[in-house]
Amino acid sequence: MADSISSLSDSELAGMAAGLISAVTAAPATFGLTPAFVTTLTDEKDNFDQELSIHIDRQTQAKAQTIKKDNQRSVLEGLIRDARQMAKAAKISEANMAQMGIPSSSSPAPANATVPAAAVNTSERLRHRLDWTDAASLDNKKKPRGVMGAEIWVKIGDPPPGNEKDCVFLTLDAFTPYVAEYDPADAGKTAHYMIRWRMRDGSVSAWGETVSATITG
Repeated sequence: MADSISSLSDSELAGMAAGLISAVTAAPATFGLTPAFVTTLTDEKDNFDQELSIHIDRQTQAKAQTIKKDNQRSVLEGLIRDARQMAKAAKISEANMAQMGIPSSSSPAPANATVPAAAVNTSERLRHRLDWTDAASLDNKKKPRGVMGAEIWVKIGDPPPGNEKDCVFLTLDAFTPYVAEYDPADAGKTAHYMIRWRMRDGSVSAWGETVSATITG
């Protein structure tokens, strides 16, 4: 149990409120409460559940929109690079190259842009939170230069995957962490995650170390 109410996550707070209401509703006076207070508590808990649901939906929509935007950016960047290469192949003048306004070359990903490393938080029921970062710079939560996001693949159930062909593609995640939701039927099973960088030019890195965690029921 958390040390304080304020340190609870939103879902933990909702769960605690539900448990409290269940415990006191039948006989509020036994706990020093009044029926009116329990009614107010129940109403405000329902209001919080509604706002929390809206919040989660909007976060999911925002993340999906970010992925769509980044994918479209990759397409546009590729076309601009093509324009630069076509102009260079045509040996146009430096003045015309300058007029196009395209940088002379792309900045390569730094040497420390190795592979992603991931950690799985299993504290919430039927939910895994994947925190990922660069394996060569674990304390830096920023994506390495040139990286669009982390490709996350998953295999449910043992044995662990031999390669991505044993997995299903889960998401291209632009911002850590990623939250994976599971059905009650998956409770007790092991989820194995494979993760690699997707670069803005469409290329991918080598795979990071596979991480595995039990789906909490």
